[in-house]
Amino acid sequence: MLKLPKIITKEEYEKLFKAVQKSKHKKRKQYLLAVVLAAEAGLRISEILGYERKKGEPIKPLTKEQVDLQGHRIQIKFAKNKKDRVVPCPKKVNENAVKLLPLKIKRRALQRYITQLGWDVLGKGISFHTLRHYFGTQCAETMQLHQVQVLMGHSNLATTGIYLHANPTKAIEAAREVF
Repeated sequence: MLKLPKIITKEEYEKLFKAVQKSKHKKRKQYLLAVVLAAEAGLRISEILGYERKKGEPIKPLTKEQVDLQGHRIQIKFAKNKKDRVVPCPKKVNENAVKLLPLKIKRRALQRYITQLGWDVLGKGISFHTLRHYFGTQCAETMQLHQVQVLMGHSNLATTGIYLHANPTKAIEAAREVF
């Protein structure tokens, strides 16, 4: 059985985004870009910062060359399960943001920052991966599930299905439209 992800709402994401924008942290711009890439493009922390695998080739950090601002897309290469995929480039990512790549942030520092931000701003525990779940949830509300699967890089459609949260109000409205 799949574990349900921690979810944040659009309003909660906006609060987090604004809090990072206003932060006086010396790596604020890099943290902001990491948040946007996770929440608005669905990237994993390893796809942003890179990851040294115990076996096999490492996942390389996201670079400027992978971001196509004109085509509005980001090419993710050799990520989890050694798969490539293309994701949308968030509107908030511009030339100045791309110049920050590759990010010079420690993985644990970014995770701690987001966890603390969740407690400070939202009063609840979140992780960096919660931002990716936010992306999946937002996509699942407006897109077909197989499209979300492609963007998330899931092999199994059941994994993508966790983003279909049962909302009784929306279910009732949808049923009323049918009948």
